[in-house]
Amino acid sequence: MRVKKNFFALFFIAIVVFLLNACNLPVTNSDLNLTPNIPSIETSVMLTVTAYYASVPTSTLTTMPTATFTPSPTTTLFVIVPTLTPTQQWLACPGIVVSVTDTKKGDMLHILRCEDGFKYDLGPLAKGVYAVGPNNKFLVYVTIDGYIYAAKIGDPYLYNLYDLTNEHIYSAFNKKVTPDFKVSIAAEWPFFKLVLLERIYDQKRVYDLPSGITH
Repeated sequence: MRVKKNFFALFFIAIVVFLLNACNLPVTNSDLNLTPNIPSIETSVMLTVTAYYASVPTSTLTTMPTATFTPSPTTTLFVIVPTLTPTQQWLACPGIVVSVTDTKKGDMLHILRCEDGFKYDLGPLAKGVYAVGPNNKFLVYVTIDGYIYAAKIGDPYLYNLYDLTNEHIYSAFNKKVTPDFKVSIAAEWPFFKLVLLERIYDQKRVYDLPSGITH
């Protein structure tokens, strides 16, 4: 039985040796220190970068056309000069404007002629009332002490026409009362008349005005 077992063992070893020779397998020596051929990290990175740029399509530089500057049209400045046309001054002016200033020496009349803007003063005068002629050519001034004056518009002086105290007609003067006069101008072409009303005693009288002043 032992011989039989040895026979089978030898037979198995022989079969293994036969199979090894038949396959011609190389025997590896573990004592040999063989360094594997592994590429370095730097080489791998360079190969990767080279491969990337090789795959990127190359861009072709095209030359841009040169910009041509064309001159803009010349700007012409037009200076508009307004045409000076004579216009009437004081468009809302009624013709003749009279204002009064009370001063220590008496009342001053400030007269404005709207037609040409001419201005001047008359006075000082005693307190009184005034009226401008309907033709804007003259002015009448009546003082509270009984004097009637008239002047052409533009003249720097007044003409003394009447002294009412010498008439002894108005009761206000006879009774030493300060009169309250109201004046108006009546036109009876070619003449003008002064209509004088004393309102305290309701007395009225009409006075002729010289044509040399009223025209």
